[in-house]
Amino acid sequence: MEFAPVCGCDDHTYSTTCAANRSGVSVAKAGACEGAGGSVIAEGKLCGTRGVRGDCAEGLYCSYRSQCGATDSGGTCVKKPQVCTREYMPVCGCDNRTYPNKCEAAHAGASVAAAGECKAK
Repeated sequence: MEFAPVCGCDDHTYSTTCAANRSGVSVAKAGACEGAGGSVIAEGKLCGTRGVRGDCAEGLYCSYRSQCGATDSGGTCVKKPQVCTREYMPVCGCDNRTYPNKCEAAHAGASVAAAGECKAK
């Protein structure tokens, strides 16, 4: 596994350009984002809420408990699934993208906002 950190346009540090692109993020610059400080949140720990600095470790994503992190309840760092079934039960991710099923959303690092396809904003 290669480690060549880049700063994404979303101000998150990714381990490689490929990891950023896999998350649907363009690279803003080579190297870690300023202020990132390398704080990484471990599996099972609180994320995505006030007072919790850093991002989930590589291979994890912040699975929000409710309202896509709009509340102070935050989420928990959980593993992204590596393999998903091909069933079509669409869900709208917190990133406002439609995924074929919950597993595919989690694989992309997105929590589910609602069942069904996303509505145009």
